[in-house]
Amino acid sequence: MTLSIIPRARGLGAEVEGLDPRDASEAKIARLVAALARHGVLVLRDQHLSPNELVTFSRRFGELEYHVLDQYWLPEEPLVYVISNVIENGRPIGNPREGFGWHTDLNYMERPTAVTFLLGLEVPPEGGETLFADAYAATDALSPEERDPLAALSLKHSYAMLHASRPWAPPLTEEQKRRTPDVVHPLLRTHPETGRKGMYLGGPTCALPLGMDETEGLALLHRLFERATAPHHVYAHRWRPGDLAFWDNRGVLHTATEYDRERHRRIVWRTSVRGERPF
Repeated sequence: MTLSIIPRARGLGAEVEGLDPRDASEAKIARLVAALARHGVLVLRDQHLSPNELVTFSRRFGELEYHVLDQYWLPEEPLVYVISNVIENGRPIGNPREGFGWHTDLNYMERPTAVTFLLGLEVPPEGGETLFADAYAATDALSPEERDPLAALSLKHSYAMLHASRPWAPPLTEEQKRRTPDVVHPLLRTHPETGRKGMYLGGPTCALPLGMDETEGLALLHRLFERATAPHHVYAHRWRPGDLAFWDNRGVLHTATEYDRERHRRIVWRTSVRGERPF
């Protein structure tokens, strides 16, 4: 098959054709890595992968990582994290509240997620979109007067803060707390392959600028999130069953959107690749 990478008409994202993730050559993987750095989000349609096949494909992009919430690991393949509203035998098979609110994945780790993969097994026929926002384009659009001060700022990223903002979430275990100490990352992050700089914001409930009053720092983050997620920087992905979407967390924010949980089932498998320490 001939690999084709078809960019969206404008902005973020591209669709990939002519690729079987189960036997992709090294040359095709290299093209995908380059396309991911350029387009931010890639989508393959009509994929029917086993947990092991998803893990094997994801591992071609780097070292895989386990999600903090081990209660939602897929039993037969713990590197697959399950997102779902489905209840079986009286318990959820996945996290029903994962991914809501603009964020980048595992920003609170010393080496945050580089690439996230989502495979939609069952998706609602309406609602349940994933929105992606281009932090690089938003950074480029800042005036020098707005951008220059950001280069000197770092953010504290805290999973404890994030968890405290979720009253519905079960308490963290001692092991989960041990795995997620607070970390500090630069506000402007450099992409290791392209050298491009973009705002690395994490999430509004789990990051705070260092050396600033909390009120002032939160106000700054609110302004930056507003700029980064302005509609002209956003790509709304409408899921189909079998979609495999993956994106570069270094410069792409994302959020899930709501759907009718009483009427529609949603089962999504997620894997993720650990990145470098932000610089």
